[in-house]
Amino acid sequence: MNIKDNYKERVIQLWEKYSDLEILNESGCEYRKSPLLPVEIEDESILFVGINPAFKKGDIIPEDRKKIDFYPQFHRDEVPDLAYFRKFHDIANYCNTGWTHIDMLFIRETNQKLIYKLTYSKRGVDFITEQIDMVFEIIDKAKPLLIVVSNAFVSELFGKKKTKHRDFDKIWKGFSLNFPEDFNDTYGTYTIPVGGKDTPILFSGMLSGQRALDIGSLERLKWQIKMILNK
Repeated sequence: MNIKDNYKERVIQLWEKYSDLEILNESGCEYRKSPLLPVEIEDESILFVGINPAFKKGDIIPEDRKKIDFYPQFHRDEVPDLAYFRKFHDIANYCNTGWTHIDMLFIRETNQKLIYKLTYSKRGVDFITEQIDMVFEIIDKAKPLLIVVSNAFVSELFGKKKTKHRDFDKIWKGFSLNFPEDFNDTYGTYTIPVGGKDTPILFSGMLSGQRALDIGSLERLKWQIKMILNK
């Protein structure tokens, strides 16, 4: 699915609508005004979901990309040059299938605590909500074989820890993800309705970086994904 063609103008309009948000106007953080999305995502593949694109201080966004920017989708036979994506590639290779990735939010920021601060105000919550509504629309159209969520805050956006967000009930999608009543014993995880069918979803720790899964947990995740896809 081509995201650039179908969602570019909607994202630009969203940033214009919320241009007064404090987080978008902090001195020295102008990069947050430039949303970043994948050009496209692959249909019917393993979908890895993160929270938002990071940004390294000192990097420069070209003038013609400041309004909005896009990064390319890695193809199945390509080894990504970024460590963040290489784990996805490795897992998909083990499972002999394709993979794709999308973030729930498009705002560039490395410090996730600042992203979470958006939940402290109603307007910040609305800014988040409009982005995740777009992302779920994209996910529905992409019809992934399986979804892997590798971020704790993203799991909340899908519907975990609902009581934590009772003051802002729109921030999570409201999927029924209660253990053990909603747990699928055949898959060893939950399923949610996506693209007209029940789709397995796995909630995992981070797959790269300093807080990445240990080797044993990563091996079990690979095995479980492959087992579910084979079923």
